[in-house]
Parts: sequence; C-alpha cells; structure tokens
Amino acid sequence: MRRNVAGLVIVFVGAAIVQLATSNTYLRYVKPGMRWMLLAAGLILIALAVFDVLADTRKKPDGHEQHADDGHGHHGLPRAAWLLLIPIFALLVVDPPALGADAAQRQSPVAAKPADPKSNSWLSNNSQGDAPVALAVRDYAVWAVWEKESMKGRAFQLTGFVTPAKNGSWYVTRIGLTCCVADGTAFMVEARGQAAPPKNQWVTVTGQWAEPTKRADGDVAALTVETVKPVTAPANPYE
Repeated sequence: MRRNVAGLVIVFVGAAIVQLATSNTYLRYVKPGMRWMLLAAGLILIALAVFDVLADTRKKPDGHEQHADDGHGHHGLPRAAWLLLIPIFALLVVDPPALGADAAQRQSPVAAKPADPKSNSWLSNNSQGDAPVALAVRDYAVWAVWEKESMKGRAFQLTGFVTPAKNGSWYVTRIGLTCCVADGTAFMVEARGQAAPPKNQWVTVTGQWAEPTKRADGDVAALTVETVKPVTAPANPYE
C-alpha cells in the first residue's frame, strides 16, 4: 500500500475515534471515564498520520513520482486499499445498539457471591413503609441473594431492559462493565407478578423483595413487581 493511502486510512480511524468520543456513542463501548483517553488517542492518530504523509511528500524528488510496489504504478491507488475504509465509514454512519437481551441470554442470571460484600445497612435508617428505594440492578441482584435479612420486607425501584426467559418469565437486566463491552456482565432480577413487556424494552419497575429462585448453579434475585413503567433508554446503558 502507498504511504499516503496508509496515512489516509489512519486519519479516518482517528476521525472515527474522535467522533465516538465527542458524542454519547462511545458509552456503548466503554465506561464514561475513558472518554478523554479516546479523544486523545484519536487526535494523536490524526496528527501522526498527517505528519507522516507530509514528511514523505517532502522526501520525493520534484517531478519524479515514486511508484509503490502495488503493481498499479501511475494508474491509480490499489483498489484493495480502499476496502479498508469501509468499516471506518460504517462506524461513522451506522448507529450501533448497546448490548441488550441477546447478550444477557447467553449468561447465567445467578448472582455471584461478592468478594467483599458491600454493606447496605443504610436501609435500617429507612422504615419499611417509606417509598421504594431506587437501586442499581447490579446491586439488587447481589444484595437480594447475599444480604437477605436487610432486604426482606422492603420495596425497591429498578430500571433496566427486559430479557425474556422460559415459561413466560422475564428479567429486569443491566449490563455491567469493568472496562469495555468485551467484559460486559449481565445482572438480572427475576420479575414476578406482571406480564413480560417486549424484549429489550426499557422499564422502571417497583415492587417488594422476593425470595430468590433456587437453581442448580445458584440463586437468582427476584422482585414481586407491582408497577411496570416503560421508559427511554438512558444515555449510558451500562452500570
């Protein structure tokens, strides 16, 4: 590939990264704290590519174009090189969805035991008659199984997307990220007492803590749902 073509490809890669970093689209791939690293990486790629192309151009003798060994000589750029731009343009034009029910269904809904359980003793400061406590799905999915005593008799509010299960049951789900979507982990809470909304529909549910479902591979958090409200997906779909 000619050096200027390689530089052009790198410029488009950098532009795609900058475009992701300057919009909320990057939240579908990585955690919010990585925004500035993405932006810096994209700008550095663009700057290095432009510098390299300009430096290469100055080295060429005037009036004598050096032909790359691509087999095409002065007849044009190799067609195969332009194919490398297709995925870059796709990234700029196509609006990819975040991980959803399809990804969650490939994982187990069992709540893994936390290495260092986070105490939710703050619940003791709220009487059981108070309004539902808004919790992250990942917190409820763990605490409802491993800290039953502090969860019993409480009302909670969860927001997530719908993941269908067998026999008409369904889960309120959120994907948790450690770094990026490659390590995404599904946190699921079985919703009881209400019919399943459409797959991948975002909902806010309120209800009472319920005894976890027993499975051969572990326990699954559950909530006896009283209300289901469809909502718009948040800008950051991950927890």
